[in-house]
Amino acid sequence: MKEMAKGEVDKYSQHRSTGSGALYESGSKVPNQCTAALILGALLLLYAYSALAVDAPATVVRINGAPRLQQGSKTDNLNPGSAVPLDSIVETDEKSKVEIRLADDSILTIGPKSRLTLREFALKPESRRARLEVLVGRFRLAIAPFLTGSSDYEVHTPTAVAGVRGTVLWGDTVVDAICALEGHVEVRPLGITIPPAQLAAGQCVQQMGKGKAVPFTPNPEDLANFLSQVTLD
Repeated sequence: MKEMAKGEVDKYSQHRSTGSGALYESGSKVPNQCTAALILGALLLLYAYSALAVDAPATVVRINGAPRLQQGSKTDNLNPGSAVPLDSIVETDEKSKVEIRLADDSILTIGPKSRLTLREFALKPESRRARLEVLVGRFRLAIAPFLTGSSDYEVHTPTAVAGVRGTVLWGDTVVDAICALEGHVEVRPLGITIPPAQLAAGQCVQQMGKGKAVPFTPNPEDLANFLSQVTLD
């Protein structure tokens, strides 16, 4: 084997003395800087996902009227920018509506005379999981696409559970109805073991409180009225 040129030997020895296993020109720190930046970025991303899952699952974007937030025995007015913690209850009167952005960019709109709570929200790079409970009233939920892993969203009403993925749904506990506006929604009545109803866009079910999931298709006038109740001015 030919002897290594003196300059190459000096270069190799210099990098061996620094503990680097790679052969780079003397004084070059770009690879180490890039590696450090990638590691730091990954740690910050994981921290951000963890913080979103625990500290700030949702934030108020817009309001009509004077919606309120109930936490235990304390009730406060909601304003744009207000945080919505887990297990707090968003309340609206007959003149109020509120639009809420979840930490994954999904949009929840709550209509008048409604009460709703976010029971669970966990957002990670490889998965997301959310549980919303509609105690009474009407709502519209537009779920943001999630392409990096599994997605598990459920909406609970007093009479049914709706499982949704990357879709838009509307519901009203007063008329006991749930509609898929976009995508696919799976609805099953509570307290009875029957196959869940599979809703495509434009399909609805009602009468879950009677242990059924009766299909119905709203006419254009009814649909416009449904959506107006969950559309802010």
